[in-house]
Amino acid sequence: MSDREEAMQELKDAVEDLRLQEQRLLRVAAALYTATKAGVKQTDLVATTGYNREQVRRHVEDEKIRRGEMPPTARYLRNQQRAKARAARNH
Repeated sequence: MSDREEAMQELKDAVEDLRLQEQRLLRVAAALYTATKAGVKQTDLVATTGYNREQVRRHVEDEKIRRGEMPPTARYLRNQQRAKARAARNH
């Protein structure tokens, strides 16, 4: 394989990793939501994940919004707009 082909393959792999990252974050948010619903304390979630309390809270809040349990917050809507703009730039 030539240097050019190797470089292009690395680029393709890196782009695919980036796409999968969003799916992984959604999975983490869903797991945090489920753990919270099951009665796991936030301090235990922080200790297990390494996230801080605010990150845990935001992931759980975002999952509640995705599930229709609460209306979208201003922060959530801003993040959605940023994601749309980023996706438009990348296509």
